[in-house]
Amino acid sequence: MNQFSAIVDRLRNPEMASSAPLAKWDKPDLRLPTTDDECNALREWAQTSQPERPATATIDQLARHLEFMAAALPSKGLDEMSGKRKAAVYASILGGQSNEALAYMARTACMTLDWFPTPRQCLDIIAEYRPPVSDQEVAMRLCQDYTSNQFDRWIANLTDGQPIGDVPEHWKRIAVEQGAMRRLRNGSYVSRALYHGPFKAANA
Repeated sequence: MNQFSAIVDRLRNPEMASSAPLAKWDKPDLRLPTTDDECNALREWAQTSQPERPATATIDQLARHLEFMAAALPSKGLDEMSGKRKAAVYASILGGQSNEALAYMARTACMTLDWFPTPRQCLDIIAEYRPPVSDQEVAMRLCQDYTSNQFDRWIANLTDGQPIGDVPEHWKRIAVEQGAMRRLRNGSYVSRALYHGPFKAANA
């Protein structure tokens, strides 16, 4: 397996070359928003920008991962020509993977297998790899946390008798389901804490 580095290095071609990184958008700070405007700006960036695609592993990186497995896992002895063909097959099949995915494959193979993995086994392991969460996903989660905090604060204020205010319609429906508001026959909403109609809040 020592010949992997030298052999795979000859297999460079346009399809296996590292892809150029996508242009980066101006990314806002990934922190919990403190205002609606910050939340809207963060959400807009997350929805309109493209996640940065992991770079394809270089030939040298691929060779190192193959050699890492070869150092720990036994395989059938091969003559030089058979070894070249085998290296070419692995390079062709695994050439489009990221360095992180290949590192996961190599570590997992060494921890779980008794023999050097076949290309299919390598692909099966890579299929289990989960890349890190993208910045866009982090941004959307931060926006969700902000919105959830705002809703909880609004419900608490509503229960204390404060005005309904200008809030999304689905917030009002949730408040009705939770018993913090009532919907009148004309379709309008009223806080139970401030309701002074035929059925007061205390008797509702």
